[in-house]
Amino acid sequence: MALEISRQYLKFVDDELIRLWRLGRNAVVAWSPTEEGLDVLAVPQYLLPNLFNNHEEILVGSMQRNAEELAVISDICEIEPYRIVIPAAIRSNSIGTKALEYLTRRFGITKLANKAVVLFDIVGFSRYSPLEQVTALNSLSYSINVAYQRTVENGLDVSLCHSTTGDGFYVWNRADGVDANIDLFCFLMLVLADNSLGQQKGLSTTVPVLRTGFHVGDCFEYFLAEGARPGTGSYIVGNATIQLARMVEIALQNQILIGDFNVTVRDEANPEPSMGGYDAAAFLERAQKRLLEFKDVNLSREKVSGIKCYLTGHAEADGTFNICRYRFSDKHDFQHSVFNAKVNVYRANNDQIFLGRLTKDLEEFAADEIVLRANAAAGATDAAEPVPRTAAE
Repeated sequence: MALEISRQYLKFVDDELIRLWRLGRNAVVAWSPTEEGLDVLAVPQYLLPNLFNNHEEILVGSMQRNAEELAVISDICEIEPYRIVIPAAIRSNSIGTKALEYLTRRFGITKLANKAVVLFDIVGFSRYSPLEQVTALNSLSYSINVAYQRTVENGLDVSLCHSTTGDGFYVWNRADGVDANIDLFCFLMLVLADNSLGQQKGLSTTVPVLRTGFHVGDCFEYFLAEGARPGTGSYIVGNATIQLARMVEIALQNQILIGDFNVTVRDEANPEPSMGGYDAAAFLERAQKRLLEFKDVNLSREKVSGIKCYLTGHAEADGTFNICRYRFSDKHDFQHSVFNAKVNVYRANNDQIFLGRLTKDLEEFAADEIVLRANAAAGATDAAEPVPRTAAE
């Protein structure tokens, strides 16, 4: 009986949100529980850029607010919340915040701050026949599913989301925080390993050659309509996806690019920036420690005993290696910078698979090279002058 009441409660709220949503004209911005049901603030989509241009923090995190917070947001929007009154017969105290948050989230736009996103792009996709295109996408999707299963089996917190780009996928982790970003990076390594092992066993048009990007940045999550209501699958757009698209545009086949991100972690209880921030090099060091947990992982019907990933550079006189940053301009003349990554996959039979490209294999990479000293990952800022490198060289 309680389960049936909960189901009716959620259906009633969902139907009311659909009315407020008005086929996508409005977006739910915030909600607050009341004794009778919910107060929901819905704002016309076309007003969002003007209303929240200086208040994007309102769109970050959970949409649930207390009554005072909802009143403040309502004043900013100059729109009164709509009260959803639940019929007394189906009111339930067993409805958790998580269920209501999921319902309302589908009708709004959420800002995802410092979110790690992966972009997989299939090389030469347009030259495939239609059937080969479908097969290549299914092969990549299979590697994604296998990698997801292996991350879960190893206890990582991965709530996977992905959306298609036509010739690849954006993938992100719904879980938040640096640990969730590291978990997604480990997932990326498993996808690339499974894809590479599959290439050695399948036809070239069956298991696709990839070029891959990883970046941490801000983006907005939204849900497209399916008929007269929002769908269950989300999409993202924003700084992170734009950076990834530009990175992959210039990437060579089999290349793995890491964005030049620098994240400042803030403590909600302390408005000042904390010391818990990280840049790309520091992030990779932390991710490599997490990768040590993946031993004897089954991928493409064989065991992988270990995975190592590092940012490439040149050998120094003392035998260490520096790190190279690469800078390029996109078609709009905006500047971007990235790092080139290399991955070593250790198989149980002691063979190795090398993914990505070494620095010496980047002659056709159309970006300027900036050599950072070996201690750059520890925060040093000294660097040599850019070394021009173009596709024409």
